[in-house]
Amino acid sequence: MDSGNSSTTEFLCVKGCGFYGASENRNMCSKCYLDFIKNDMTANSRSAETQKSESMEKAITAEIEEKSESIIEEGGSSKNRCENCNKKVGLTGFKCRCGKLLCGMHRYPQEHSCDFDFKDSDRRVLAKQNVIVKGDKMDDRI
Repeated sequence: MDSGNSSTTEFLCVKGCGFYGASENRNMCSKCYLDFIKNDMTANSRSAETQKSESMEKAITAEIEEKSESIIEEGGSSKNRCENCNKKVGLTGFKCRCGKLLCGMHRYPQEHSCDFDFKDSDRRVLAKQNVIVKGDKMDDRI
C-alpha cells in the first residue's frame, strides 16, 4: 500500500544530534534549524554592521581629504596675513564681520572699506531680542 511517497521517510538530523530531521528544515531537527537561523542572522547583522562602519569610514576619510584640499587651496598664499596690506598677523589678527582677517591697523571698518551692513545686522539682532509690548485692547477687563 505504500505509494512511494518520499516525504514519509524519516532520517536523522544532519548535525548529528540524534533527532529526526525534516526536508523543510534543511534536513535538520527543529532545534538545530533554529540555532542555524540564529547564527545566520547574527552573521548577516555583523556583516551589515561592518559594511556600514566601512562605508562611514570611507565617507569620513573622503570628507577629511576634501577639507584638507580646500584648506590648502584657500590658505596657500594668505596664511594668517592681513587682507588689506598682506602683513603677517599671526595670533593677533582681527576677524571682521565681513569675514576678512586684518591686522591692528586695518581692523576698523573705515580702514579696510568694509562692505558689511552693521546697522541692518544690529537692527535684526535687536528685533529678535526685544519682545513687542502691546497694551491690553479690552478696557473693561479687570
